[in-house]
Amino acid sequence: MTLNRREWLAAALLQQQPTFRASAQIVVVPVTVTNSKGRRVAGLTAADFLLSDNGQPREFTLEDIGGPVSLLLAVETASTSAAALDKLRRTSGLFQPLLAGHDGEIGLLSYADEVRVLAELQRDSAAFDSALKGISVSGGQGKQLDAIVKAVEILKARPGGRRRILVIVGESKDLGSKAKLDQAVGMAQQANVTIYPVTYSRTATPFTSREPLTGNSMGLDILGGLRELGRLGQANTAAEVARFTGGWTNSFTKAKGLEDALQRVGDELHLQYVLEFKSDLAQAGEYRKLTILVKNHPEYTLRHRPGYWIETMEPAGL
Repeated sequence: MTLNRREWLAAALLQQQPTFRASAQIVVVPVTVTNSKGRRVAGLTAADFLLSDNGQPREFTLEDIGGPVSLLLAVETASTSAAALDKLRRTSGLFQPLLAGHDGEIGLLSYADEVRVLAELQRDSAAFDSALKGISVSGGQGKQLDAIVKAVEILKARPGGRRRILVIVGESKDLGSKAKLDQAVGMAQQANVTIYPVTYSRTATPFTSREPLTGNSMGLDILGGLRELGRLGQANTAAEVARFTGGWTNSFTKAKGLEDALQRVGDELHLQYVLEFKSDLAQAGEYRKLTILVKNHPEYTLRHRPGYWIETMEPAGL
C-alpha cells in the first residue's frame, strides 16, 4: 500500500521519540463534525461518539458546546509584517465577541526577534484591544515556535474546564526559534492547546494569496517526521502545528479576508464537541493514537488532533 505524504508524516511522528517529556493525565479533544455537504453537525450527544485510545475503547465525558475559552493571539511583528499589522489593527474589536465569547478570556503576544507578552489573559478585553491597536513592527526574525512554547506555558496554567486556544497571525514558517517543531507540537498536545494559524506571505505584492496546505499538497520532502522537517527548515510550521493539535490554517491577502478567517475560527470554536478522558499512565513513554467516530454515520467527517504524548514535553535550551 502506498501512503500519501500526510499519512507518511503521521506514521513518522508515531514512530519518533522526542527528547523531552513528562506526564499528562487529562486529555481534552475538541472535535469538529461536518456532514457530506461540509456543514457542521449539531445536536450530538455522548452516546453518539466512539473514542479509541491506541485502539482501546475509552470512556469519556462530553463537555458543553460553547464552554469558556482561554485564547491567546500571537502576532508576528518582523520587519516584513507591516502590511499585515495594518490590517490586523482594524480587527481589534472582533476578537472578544467572535473568538473568546461572552465568558472567555483573551491575551496578546508578539514575536519577532523575541517573544513579548503585550496583554495578559483576562475577560475584560480593554487591555487586549489597546495593545493590538498599538502593535508595531519590531525585529527581523519570526520566532513562531518560541511564541508557541510561551503561549502554551501561559495557557496550561489556566483552570481546568477551559478550552485552551492559540491563534497565530504570521507567516507560515518559523525563522530563528530555539524551540524545535516536534517540541512545540508535543507541548501543545500535552497541555490540550488547539492552534489556529492565520497566515500570509511576505513575497511579491504585500501578500500573495496562498491556499492552506493539506496533507496531500504539502510539497515537502518528508525525511523523518516533524523533527527532520524542522531540522531541514522545510516545514510549513503553521500547517504542522495546526494539524497535530486539531486546528486548521487560514490565509488572507486583504483586511476582509482576515475578518473572514477570524469569523470561520470563531464559528468553529463555538460549535465544537469537546471530549475529555483520563490517559493511561501505565503506558507512559509513548505516543498514543486517537480515533473518534460518530455511530451510524460513516459519511460524517471528524477533525480532531490525531493523538497525544502521555508524558509532558519541556523544551531544551530556552
